[in-house]
Amino acid sequence: MENNFLTDESEIRRDYRTNFYTLIAPGRSKRPIELEEEDTDASNLTACPFERGNESQSKEIMHYGEPWTLRVIENKFPELTGNTPLVFKKTDKGVIEYFGGYGYNEIVIFSPNHTDTLEGLDNEAGLAWLNALVEREDALYARKYIKYVQVFHNYGATAGASFRHPHTQIIAWPILIGNIKRELDIIKMHKVQNNSCLYEDIYEIEKTRLLLENKNFFAIAPFGSRITAESMIVPKRHVNCISELTTEEKNDLFSALKTILLTNKKLYGRQAYNFTIHELKEDENIHMHLELYPRMSIQAGIEIGEDVFVNKISPEEYSENFRNSLVVSD
Repeated sequence: MENNFLTDESEIRRDYRTNFYTLIAPGRSKRPIELEEEDTDASNLTACPFERGNESQSKEIMHYGEPWTLRVIENKFPELTGNTPLVFKKTDKGVIEYFGGYGYNEIVIFSPNHTDTLEGLDNEAGLAWLNALVEREDALYARKYIKYVQVFHNYGATAGASFRHPHTQIIAWPILIGNIKRELDIIKMHKVQNNSCLYEDIYEIEKTRLLLENKNFFAIAPFGSRITAESMIVPKRHVNCISELTTEEKNDLFSALKTILLTNKKLYGRQAYNFTIHELKEDENIHMHLELYPRMSIQAGIEIGEDVFVNKISPEEYSENFRNSLVVSD
């Protein structure tokens, strides 16, 4: 068989053994790594490309304020790129299946201050961050062939962050794969079987694992949490993406996120974490929600070998400890 896969371009490959997908991104190996271990200060300011004064190191898409208080740039070392051919191929009796790594990567730098954190932002800055996400999502969904726009946030070296400077990432995909595809299938099945939205039913299903609640959102520790202190923030109103949220709802979403981050810090100390916003702009079946994953342990043989996760604190214990230690954000 001719080897057509030795390439510098990204590819999305299906593992024929498991049906899982892997994003092969050779260009990512060239990115600089500032955070080899957790960075608690601003020791690397002159080298940080996200600092004010270093704007020439990146290609700007948009910014807020003069001087800027929030800035959106192209990812210099993207997983997916708009100049990669949009191809889909099957070979070897359909066993080998891959897509060209077409798409877009953007970085939302939501503060000019190197050591800021999301939970340290005031409400005005938090709303600006969410509005920027909405603006960029809408722009990316308008691009040809984009099927899914994902927002994710890595904080800390063990969560995959390359730079300490606060930033959130956006990736636009040409296909629907991974958790969002699995969730969509489960939501549709639940709707057929129960004539209701799974994520609206969750409010009652997960009542004993409730973390917090405000006017427009509630947060729970999911029954099947894969990660220690995993949480999920869900809007009470059925919306399929953050662009459908009102200003009041955005403020309540940011307040809930801040409260979880602050309370987790009180319970477990400073920690790395990831979160991702699960949403799909053009499918009303999806009920938008945010999932947050603290990184207090590493994946080992059982997780990698079997895709079965080990959670050392039950969701019931975590939710009780959380409620007893609640830190209310401003």
